[in-house]
Amino acid sequence: MHRSEEKDLSMVDQSKLNTGIKVGELAREYFGSYSLVPFNEDVNSRLKETEKLLTDKTPVICEASFAVKDSFCSVDILHSYNDGVEIIEVKSSTSLKPEHLDDMAFQVYILDACGIKVKKISLMYINNQYERQGSLDIQKLFAITDCPKEAKLKQKKIPVNIKKIMEIAGSKKEPDVSVGDQCNKPYPCPYIDYCEGDMVKKPVTTDNQLPFIDSSMIKSFLNTLSYPLYFLDFETFQEAIPPFDRTKPYQQIPVQYSLHIQAKEGAKPEHREFLAEAGSDPRRTIAERLCADIPKNVCVLAYYMSFEKSRIKELANLFPDLASHLMAIHDNMKDLIVPFKKRAWRSPAQEGSNSIKAVLPAMFPDDPELDYHSLDLIHNGTEAMNAYADLPNKTPEEQKLIRKALLAYCCLDTYAMVKILQKLREAV
Repeated sequence: MHRSEEKDLSMVDQSKLNTGIKVGELAREYFGSYSLVPFNEDVNSRLKETEKLLTDKTPVICEASFAVKDSFCSVDILHSYNDGVEIIEVKSSTSLKPEHLDDMAFQVYILDACGIKVKKISLMYINNQYERQGSLDIQKLFAITDCPKEAKLKQKKIPVNIKKIMEIAGSKKEPDVSVGDQCNKPYPCPYIDYCEGDMVKKPVTTDNQLPFIDSSMIKSFLNTLSYPLYFLDFETFQEAIPPFDRTKPYQQIPVQYSLHIQAKEGAKPEHREFLAEAGSDPRRTIAERLCADIPKNVCVLAYYMSFEKSRIKELANLFPDLASHLMAIHDNMKDLIVPFKKRAWRSPAQEGSNSIKAVLPAMFPDDPELDYHSLDLIHNGTEAMNAYADLPNKTPEEQKLIRKALLAYCCLDTYAMVKILQKLREAV
């Protein structure tokens, strides 16, 4: 209602919104044929279309729209019976969350005020145990939970909340509310920078800005490594709707890896990489390339290795003919995060974080070659995941630029490990 120009659009996760749209559109088919109230900026047209469909006793209406006074809602799926209706709220999550109950309670409140008897209130969400085999099975992809008691318990607060919201929206004076936990729960607020105003985060200060080094502990870690060293990092993508056979909702599907190979201590590393073509199942190809690039009994180094090990184990289970080689890679992995988790090397500049995005600038504060912020387009794993998933929707020219950026980002992840290990050796 006010100061919309202050909204930070980067805080809005467009990929999650797109996922919600896809899931919502697919869920409409759950009950078979349905009638859709098309979106229109003119709310009255949506209300009239809903009224017509209800008069015609349409059994399933999607985006059925209702209003009372200043409140409006659209119901994802409205299932009509002779003695009332069922409200079905569709979410792309894999479980019921408290904020979902708010959505359902608000809809019940409005429908009750419109004189429509709500006999059933349900949440439809993603069944993350469903594994795709052949054509998508919508009946198995979605789960439905009845929520009448929980949603109706919230009814008393709704008119009080509506009144409070309308008073705030109608006031020219901003409420005096401090920034707090509510600014990120249940979702990050796109106005948080505006509300923080001129507040400047105080830098972490300490009497000694030099890193603390436990030489014996670092040496113990270094002694577990052997050359040649293979520095490995995966990038993945995930979809709410499983895209390939033998995939589940939100499964991490490996699509890319970077590999730096160092023959001996201090040697210039050799780089290899793989990035799958978008739109096809990449797992067989990436498994074969891994086996070709990494011998069976070499030391493989990752940063937070549980992620890489999980992906490799999944590939081994999927391809029995490659399992022996893949599990040899899996079993010979070491984790570069260990000396940081054990606090054998720590710096105030890390601000308490052991992630590679915190350790790298703490070790190399002024090196543009090792600065994730200097990369084009892709600067973190979430951006990489979303960019890959969106590749099929891009022009060939855009795809070329995005693929180049994906390769550069993943390459920096493993090159960063090479440099971090070098710094640990220098420290002792």
